Amino acid sequence: MVKNIIGIIAEYNPLHYGHVHHISEAARQTGASGIVVVLSSYFTQRGEPALLSKWDRAEMALRAGANLVLELPVFFSCASAGIFAGGGIDLLAAAGVVNTVTFGMEDPGFSPAPILDILIHEPSSFKDYLKKYMKSGFSYVKARARALGDFDPAFEAFVSRPNNSLALSYMQRVIEKQYPLAFLPVLREGDGYRAETVSSPRASSTALRHLLEDGKFKEAEPLIPPAGRDVLFPCIEAGRAVLSRETLWRIARSLLSRTPRKELKGSAGMTEGMENRLMKFTSESATWEEFIAAAVSGRYPAGRVRRQVIHFLLGISREERAALQREGPSYLRPLAADKKGRELLREMDGAAALPVRSKIPLTGSSSESRLALLEHRAGELWENLALRHAPGSEKKRRPFMG
Repeated sequence: MVKNIIGIIAEYNPLHYGHVHHISEAARQTGASGIVVVLSSYFTQRGEPALLSKWDRAEMALRAGANLVLELPVFFSCASAGIFAGGGIDLLAAAGVVNTVTFGMEDPGFSPAPILDILIHEPSSFKDYLKKYMKSGFSYVKARARALGDFDPAFEAFVSRPNNSLALSYMQRVIEKQYPLAFLPVLREGDGYRAETVSSPRASSTALRHLLEDGKFKEAEPLIPPAGRDVLFPCIEAGRAVLSRETLWRIARSLLSRTPRKELKGSAGMTEGMENRLMKFTSESATWEEFIAAAVSGRYPAGRVRRQVIHFLLGISREERAALQREGPSYLRPLAADKKGRELLREMDGAAALPVRSKIPLTGSSSESRLALLEHRAGELWENLALRHAPGSEKKRRPFMG
């Protein structure tokens, strides 16, 4: 039986040297005998189309040292940090073979226990602070940071750093669900998560995407490890990549402009009159970037606005979002595996808490079918955004076997 398996939740959009460092360092520290990655679908937590398909990014992960890559369905991958983290952790726990979840942090030496205690038990004082800042017009994320800062300024500083914040979401889910998973934080090295320009050899995914979207392939190439480079550039050459938001904007503008306000209001997450902002700025914006910049406010950060539009395009209603969030993941779908990964899949046959599926019917009312239908829609939308339209890849692609 395979022992000492570590789990990672990732986007690899694209894979960079910081990701490779995380994989190798986590494996070194734990002496891991296997690595399972739960990988985001076609649309990411930022509400953006992924640079490459999930299938191609899964191959990157395998080349970088992962043994088994499982799908994080689009319902969870293109969602708020809490839903994203909850879906990923639920899948790692459900696999039944993972012992430790590992993640990057800006401050891995900081003890998050008192913050987690506040977030899990939500004392009345925390609720009062949170309500005060929400009423002042802050987004939930910023209001939460301010509320924690009222307990200790160091708490606010800690949660205001993006990898620390996401790590808290992972740990909170494990504790609340009482999953038998240990934590392994690894220091994030190189440029910051949100860094839009390159300032070190370990460039952020954001900076790399900007270079690639601007056609600066020669500048990007040395900043991408071979495991990513050998997949990324052939995909770009073949047209299996999204390097522009122009088509996304045309599709979104067309559908937003013709959708009745009442129908738009029923889309997932559309609260407090957000549909009015989207409708107003749809007619006033010439590009996707201009539209997002106009729709952003203190309460509605850019990530939330982008996710709202993607949820609308995928047809996720308010009721369906609530139901799927309540039900959680309903299957384990492999995207890539090597020899060790195939051993893990065989072990999962008896250990997994969810069924392992390669194909899921798109019809029916089961949670599996509803998640799979959204995944199918996401695949079709992503295919329309790629450099060359190759319809049907979600149905045709098979797991990469290394």
